[in-house]
Amino acid sequence: MIGKRLGMLIAGAACATAISACGAGEHAPYSDNLGPGYVQVAQLYYQVQISRELNQWSAEDRFYLQGLTASQLRLPAADEWFGVSLQVFNWTGQAHTPTNEFFITDTLGDRYAPLSDPTPNPYTYVADQIPAGGQLPGITSDAYTGWSQGELLIFQIPYASLVNRPFILHIVDPADTAKQSRIELDV
Repeated sequence: MIGKRLGMLIAGAACATAISACGAGEHAPYSDNLGPGYVQVAQLYYQVQISRELNQWSAEDRFYLQGLTASQLRLPAADEWFGVSLQVFNWTGQAHTPTNEFFITDTLGDRYAPLSDPTPNPYTYVADQIPAGGQLPGITSDAYTGWSQGELLIFQIPYASLVNRPFILHIVDPADTAKQSRIELDV
């Protein structure tokens, strides 16, 4: 009887150890658009809050495009604005600076880089240092209290590319550009 109980105790401990190891280690370098997946780049964790088309004539969306130059705002008729809202988390014990290197690819391999915003607005993604245990955007920021709770990357994408989905956001490790994490975007 004691031997049987001891065997069950050892088997239970082994199962608990195996289950507790699930998910341990680094986060995956790829996330689909079906859930709140995080991807790790260097010491930080990135999560897409939402991705969608932006309309510069919309009362809501025009604020996200503030700060772009007049020439950047002259969007060709065959193109559209596309916004990707991100949160970045620092779950380490020291401050880290997130990457500023992103691009989107479609299924044909076409590549789109985010626009640089010469005068960032409160919703613009800015790669500021994140303190230990902190996040970007900060929880008291306009970006965090906005519709997506993230900071926006803005892309100019041809309408014709919308059929070449899914779009993949590539997040490049600034210390080693060969290392990237990817997140599938919803359009």
